[in-house]
Amino acid sequence: MKNYSLFCLLLVGLVSLESCGDSAETLTVDDVIQKAVLRHGGENYENMEVEFDFRNRHFRAKISSGQYVYERTFKSKEGIVKDVWSNDKFKRMIDQEEIKLNQENMRSYRTATNSVIYFALLPFNLDDPVVNRQLMRSVEIKGKSYYKVEMTYGENGGGEDFEDVYVYWIHKDDFTIDYLAYSFNINGGGVRFREAYNPREIDGIRFQDYKNYTIKKDFPAQELDYAFETEQLELLSHIELENIKVDLTK
Repeated sequence: MKNYSLFCLLLVGLVSLESCGDSAETLTVDDVIQKAVLRHGGENYENMEVEFDFRNRHFRAKISSGQYVYERTFKSKEGIVKDVWSNDKFKRMIDQEEIKLNQENMRSYRTATNSVIYFALLPFNLDDPVVNRQLMRSVEIKGKSYYKVEMTYGENGGGEDFEDVYVYWIHKDDFTIDYLAYSFNINGGGVRFREAYNPREIDGIRFQDYKNYTIKKDFPAQELDYAFETEQLELLSHIELENIKVDLTK
């Protein structure tokens, strides 16, 4: 009887261990993204104003209950330039006077404003319904385990660059976005891989800088973790945010 009881206890223990091991793997892609959003900022993303400097340009993002205003301000030979993109429209002002833009320039300026703020505030908006997302095979990078999430944007509502592909490597325990990659089609196309460093939390929001890598081969963004591990990438630049200020308006 004692041997039988011991066997039962061992069996229950094994089942429990298997259940615990499976629970991490049974997270859906939405679960992983929500945990990453919570880890990086959570509800603070819903109503906030963020300002920072990046490469001699000043950026400001004001988000409130689904409404947003993104701004980029800098000095040029024409004067003080301010690009403003909101839910409703994009405009460029020089010395506080709005100027007329053709479609090509409007798209270029809007992309330049949005892309910097998009990466600065990750993973804000990754749970947007317009984003198509899927879990890929989990991987290890530098001995740590990661969820690998691929994201694309639908043609309806995904903007001009809806064909671009984004990949995020999310730490399985901490749910931080430690690496990301993306493909793009503008300016001849290509891929980039970014490695996060210098993480810091400011008023409840996590900010990170990135080492920005490229590769000269024709390589899919989804497999750039392998290229990184096998030292095939070339360091292109550093993405560093300076003078970050956060105002949470709740």
